[in-house]
Amino acid sequence: MRSRGLVVALALLLAIGATAAVFLYVNGVKDNAINSGEITEVVVATQPIPANTQLNPLIDQGVFVMTKIPTSAVVQDAVTNITDLRDRTAIAPILTNEQIPTERLSGGQQPTGGILGICAQCVALTVRVDGPPGVGGAIQRGDNVTLYASFDGVKGFSSVRDLINQINGKGPASQQTQQTGTAQFPPFTMTLEPTIKVLKVENPTVSSSTSDTTSQGSVTVTLDVPKSDAEFVVFAAQKGQLYFGLLPPDQQGIQVPAQSISLDRLLGKNQS
Repeated sequence: MRSRGLVVALALLLAIGATAAVFLYVNGVKDNAINSGEITEVVVATQPIPANTQLNPLIDQGVFVMTKIPTSAVVQDAVTNITDLRDRTAIAPILTNEQIPTERLSGGQQPTGGILGICAQCVALTVRVDGPPGVGGAIQRGDNVTLYASFDGVKGFSSVRDLINQINGKGPASQQTQQTGTAQFPPFTMTLEPTIKVLKVENPTVSSSTSDTTSQGSVTVTLDVPKSDAEFVVFAAQKGQLYFGLLPPDQQGIQVPAQSISLDRLLGKNQS
């Protein structure tokens, strides 16, 4: 028994010695970097800061402080002066004691596509649907989806372009509408966007009993929409019901034409 106790005591002493050695080594490396002049002062926050927070009140409260770190550890475009935060807003969360790159701030140098990664020929549009049309909360950021639109019927205009022009105050009804009168499209469902990228998503709440997202509740999705199709997506969200089809990873959707209706006519494309 005495022998076993000596072995345990020796093991504890070795563990303490190893911990102390690691601690001294790390501090030695840090001190060496500081003493050799290879340091940079950067701004950090002493508390977590949510996105969309104005920074002026936090500056006045002393939330931001300067800290010294090895120059090799400085991130790209890190803020190095507290005054550079004046009149700025955090456009992304800032963690406690982390360096603050300017891309996290309003007016800062943003990465290509901005914080959402929008493609150069696209705009970000956000739509909200109920749980089942939103794949029951299974959609995640970065997924590819097919966007469907279901209409109970569109009436009163010969084309959606005609309707959009009048809503935007771009003139009276088209000559075609004036000559032929109004038309009514029957109920139908169409493929609005065969493949579209999800930039951001807010799914329904997670059930505490099953740890799964509920199929009920709203799903809010921000989409990377081609600029040429943006107004049609907005129209479909206002006048119809949107549905998402989740695509397998790295797969593209297929454009399926609507039945019993001219898709070009509905969307006002190639109209004279």
